[in-house]
Amino acid sequence: METNCQLIVNADDLGWAPGRDRGIFRTVEQGIVTSVSLFANGSTFAEAVCELKQSDVGVGVHLNLSEGRALTGPIRGLTDEQGIFLGKQRSRVVFATGGFDHQAAGEELRCQIQRLLDAGLELDHIDSHQHMFLFPTLTPLMVELCDSFQIGATRLPWPAEDPFADPAPPLGDELRLYRHYAADVQRATCEAQLFTPDGLWGMPLLNCLDEAALLTLIAQLTPGCWELMVHPGDEDDGIPFCGPQRRREQQALTAASVRHAIEQHGITLTSFGAAQCVS
Repeated sequence: METNCQLIVNADDLGWAPGRDRGIFRTVEQGIVTSVSLFANGSTFAEAVCELKQSDVGVGVHLNLSEGRALTGPIRGLTDEQGIFLGKQRSRVVFATGGFDHQAAGEELRCQIQRLLDAGLELDHIDSHQHMFLFPTLTPLMVELCDSFQIGATRLPWPAEDPFADPAPPLGDELRLYRHYAADVQRATCEAQLFTPDGLWGMPLLNCLDEAALLTLIAQLTPGCWELMVHPGDEDDGIPFCGPQRRREQQALTAASVRHAIEQHGITLTSFGAAQCVS
């Protein structure tokens, strides 16, 4: 059955921890993942680059101003004196108010992109950790970076699911935040002639994407070009967001039933680069 539906299945957070990386590459090799986003400041960056050079998966840069250590050193308003970012919640307050050194933040993000390019990777998109480019203080910088580095595609963090089915807070509050800003981001990317998918599936399933949930999601896909954001992995003891939920997600993405559902619904798996070429 042909549905004229293209789906980019993008695994975020590559290069952060060994178990997470193993799980991501397993879903590329054995599952439906077609695209990955790589941290430039992650602890396993070098190892992830070596693996990527043996793969034909689409690669983007997962730009980050909220976790880990800045590559360029301390940034006023965004890091402590040692250059450690403030974490998700504190960073979002700063993004919302604009109380940070915008020039230094831009230099940090350019350094992150350049690190991937210097490693010999070809980038087909950029996206941002925890969707920071939704904030109006950072959206213009995202457009500028795409232009400077001639990267023609970016994520559009516009939740594709019905808003009436949003989960309870705090995740439901996040989804409302994303919808509040997403239209402005879409206008900015259109004006800059950047490619974006029509929206982003999977956001309400954060930490609870299993085989049954993924099959239900696949059955809901409509014509268009969409992104499914996923976070597979093996477990990394002692590292936040690297628990058993990552393994369940990995198992869902490599399940034979999921591959069969993709084929049954006539969905074409693609990447940012491939979708951009036919848009």
